[in-house]
Amino acid sequence: MSPPTDKRSHPRKRVLTAAMVAPNGHQHEAQVLDLSLGGARLRLPDDWIPRDGAALRISFLQDTDEAITLAGHVTRVAVDHMGVEFDPAQEARVRDLFDAIGAGR
Repeated sequence: MSPPTDKRSHPRKRVLTAAMVAPNGHQHEAQVLDLSLGGARLRLPDDWIPRDGAALRISFLQDTDEAITLAGHVTRVAVDHMGVEFDPAQEARVRDLFDAIGAGR
């Protein structure tokens, strides 16, 4: 039996960085576990349980003067993490994020 094939459009980069997720304007602390040009996998915040399809903003809090904030929506909720797809037309900002956290190397 052959191993399963990853069918994602964009390869993932493993990262571990802090983020704030904001559904409906209320912010919750989260950790980014991996990142791609299309989305991210985040550890679930302790004080919020997302719903599939929920719109949110993610502010990535790396060592820069200003957080990089991206819009997206929840695509999957698991026991301890969630998948988020970034809204289209933010590729330049995602690349800025990759550069800021060193994931582009």
